[in-house]
Amino acid sequence: MHHESTKGRSRKSQLRLRFDSYLVNEAPKHVWLALWIIAQITYFVQSYIQLVNSPVTASFFTVLSHGLPIARSSANLINFNCAIILFTVCRSCISKLRVTFINRYIPFDKSKTFHICLGWAIVFWSFIHCAAHFYNFYAVELALGAKTITSIQLNLLSGPGATGQVITICLFLMVTSAMEAVRRKNFELFWFSHHLFIVFFGGMLMHGSFCLIKGDIGDVCRGGPTFWKFWLASGVLYLLERVWCEIIGGRDTYISKVIQHPSNVVEVQIIKPRCVSKAGQYVYLTCPEIAGFERHPFTLTSSPNEEFISVHIRVVGDWTKAFGLRLGCRFGRQDQGSVPDVPKSLPLIKIDGPYGSAAEDVFNYEVAVLVGAGIGVTPFASILKTIWYRFKMADSLNKLKKVYFIWICRDKEAFEWFQDLLLTIEEENMQGFLEIRTYLTGKLNSNEIKNVVINNDESTDAITGLRSQTLFGRPNWNSIFQDFVFDHRGTDVGVFFCGPKAVSMSLHQACNKFTDAGKDGTRFFYGKENF
Repeated sequence: MHHESTKGRSRKSQLRLRFDSYLVNEAPKHVWLALWIIAQITYFVQSYIQLVNSPVTASFFTVLSHGLPIARSSANLINFNCAIILFTVCRSCISKLRVTFINRYIPFDKSKTFHICLGWAIVFWSFIHCAAHFYNFYAVELALGAKTITSIQLNLLSGPGATGQVITICLFLMVTSAMEAVRRKNFELFWFSHHLFIVFFGGMLMHGSFCLIKGDIGDVCRGGPTFWKFWLASGVLYLLERVWCEIIGGRDTYISKVIQHPSNVVEVQIIKPRCVSKAGQYVYLTCPEIAGFERHPFTLTSSPNEEFISVHIRVVGDWTKAFGLRLGCRFGRQDQGSVPDVPKSLPLIKIDGPYGSAAEDVFNYEVAVLVGAGIGVTPFASILKTIWYRFKMADSLNKLKKVYFIWICRDKEAFEWFQDLLLTIEEENMQGFLEIRTYLTGKLNSNEIKNVVINNDESTDAITGLRSQTLFGRPNWNSIFQDFVFDHRGTDVGVFFCGPKAVSMSLHQACNKFTDAGKDGTRFFYGKENF
């Protein structure tokens, strides 16, 4: 996220004010999305006109009519989007670029969203390409006669047809397994299906090399296959990055400590020499003993000042359950009252990363609002630890002058995950620098309500043990942001969130609603963890 100094602001017209407020959060991604769409439309039209008027394919055009230029133009757009899509998953490069001036103009934190858009664009142009070729194959059958060759033979047995079937099947499996509903329930299916990209790109490299449609003049194969020209740069960069990640991941890494927390959460502390991290970053964790090729992303909860890196893992899926059991943790009613078996050894793991995220930008703002929902609190644990260390060491906090930490939980037991950290920070007495607000959205039973009433007092909260009192229900963002505007006029405020999509949408809307790019207005820059 990029922001400019508030000192240079001048009075603006109402139209300019609304436009500048729009620029804060929405304009960069919308501008790049619009440019990408315009580029595709322009490229398609240009390719179509060129092929219609080309004397090279005049003979085929008389047979296939507009089916040929439509198929070829859509193929160019498939190549175009495939040339870009691998760049969006080159995480090492993105992490380095997002801390440069280029991040002012290119929203690198939206790389995953753009990756999804590129995927759907490839699906769309593939549908157009296939439909056009179904028409072309039928036209050839009519022109030559079914006894000579049929459209089914062209579609299944010809070189382009056979490779096209393989490509289409791979694309279908990758896209369907990447749907959010499937990915959340069965990550392993998504992970392995998505690695069909190797077969997909292999098929793409061969697809145009059979010289099925020959030119009337010059080179009959019209220059041969073209996909490799589009794909070469991103393919080589991605390959180099994967090799580098394997080298880094292969360095000595071992688990030093395991802590089981309430609400199915396990904390894993890891020793990895020469691992340089920043507050708010994330890593990919692999446990070869459980699944040798699966990498799962987790936000770091440790501070760069600590001698280890740590992650907090919520045990919800097949992989996390297997990993938790291997670490000696026991969750669920069947394990209550029993002493967990202490494993004789801890599993070997590999760490890929760390990689940059939106939360890294916390120290670039005068005021930061950290909002975590449930286990989404993890990146802010790292940031709060770093703040605490910097206070203890009298180190610089850059521009940062005020931090609001808002934690929303459904279960009261979840507040125990970072209770010691929050208590330590409160005891530090940061002179109004940090304000903690906890929200409990789940219901309490009658005994829990009685306990809260009996033990609650003005100095200590009965649920969290903190001096700040727990609030019940969901946050009222309108009221909260109105207070921010009143307390921080003419200030750039960074709002950072990690958690469910529904809460993210409400928070994002509040940032846009209360952003005022006027001379004395408050601007809210929104950033969401996205990996």
